[in-house]
Amino acid sequence: MANNNKMAVTFHLTHACNLRCSYCYTGEKIHVGMSPDTAEEAIQFTLREAKLTNVTVIDIIFFGGEPLLKRSLLYSIVDRFNELLASDSAMKATYKLSTNGILLKKDVMVELANRKIYVSVSLDGAPEVHDAHRVGLRGEPTSQQLQHLIPEWLEWNPCMNVTCVVIPSTASKLDESVDWLVAQGFHYVTVTLDYSADWSSQDFKQLEKALKRLATIYERWHLKNKKVFVSCLDVKIQSHTRINMAACRCSFGISEFSISPSGRLYPCVQFVQEDDTNDYVIGSIQDGFDADKRAYLKQQSQLDKSECTGCAIVDRCSKWCTCINYASTGTLTQASPVLCEYERIAVPIADKLAHRLWKKRNHTFIHKQYNPSFPILNFIENLVLEDASDATYETTKIDR
Repeated sequence: MANNNKMAVTFHLTHACNLRCSYCYTGEKIHVGMSPDTAEEAIQFTLREAKLTNVTVIDIIFFGGEPLLKRSLLYSIVDRFNELLASDSAMKATYKLSTNGILLKKDVMVELANRKIYVSVSLDGAPEVHDAHRVGLRGEPTSQQLQHLIPEWLEWNPCMNVTCVVIPSTASKLDESVDWLVAQGFHYVTVTLDYSADWSSQDFKQLEKALKRLATIYERWHLKNKKVFVSCLDVKIQSHTRINMAACRCSFGISEFSISPSGRLYPCVQFVQEDDTNDYVIGSIQDGFDADKRAYLKQQSQLDKSECTGCAIVDRCSKWCTCINYASTGTLTQASPVLCEYERIAVPIADKLAHRLWKKRNHTFIHKQYNPSFPILNFIENLVLEDASDATYETTKIDR
């Protein structure tokens, strides 16, 4: 059996959501959710598939809509996996949750922490940026509901990831958004573009300026030995120091798939939407995978991208991500022109930043980028901080 052979399975618990974000790609927010019976079938299907393919680690991701609207079901799914895997020494499950944070209150955090569910929250930055597009059911701002929860989130989990979506109208604020998030206490910031948006040349100019300013801020953090991961810079640096992006291949529908609330199977989260067409369905938990459809879509996603021929950074870009390409072009076979322009901007900025920090022999930078053990050591350090926070919280609770 292969060591650490992974499979990623996303459970789409509901189509419903308590926000109405302008750039959301998950389809209409209909009140349709996964039933307990479907969840049980999905669990059994996942375990059968894992055993058939000699998987040792199952990454279970909870998605929506807003998955915390179905939190009782979420808890029961995790408990059921843990029950079924308790006697299996050859396989384990990890759990992740993507949430907008509105329902991430103390009682929910306790339940998630007890089940060791890793949480990623979507926050776009300072209130004026966040509230421009992440709004409530009546279009009302939502940042104030979230901002007072941040200290509690980070008290429970200093390693919490925050995802910041950048769209054309907020591109000029990217540096301010990331700086604001780090100032709140987040150390892990994932920056992602809205690849389905209509980006103009002027938008990209604004994005380039903001990325350069962010690189300066990032450099300042490192000179102060502040440990921060910012994906739009760190991943591009790692594409030179560690990762051969050309060797990356999207696990589209093979070792990664999504289960819709109805139990239908999709190759990735981008394709579920309202779950009302068959175009990208690759099977169901009741009938299993459609082998021919699965193989065809995988083959389409891996076709060479002629538009990438001769590109100087072809080995360092994310053109292999089928979800990005589909969001931007509506096809599986064409590289995203938005991604292309972004990579041509981001790579030189990241390289110049890395060169400056290397010349200064910055310990934090060198340790992070060249020591393969850094992610583990940093995680352990954060766990120590988390344990200290838990002890302080328990003492304070007793005092009260």
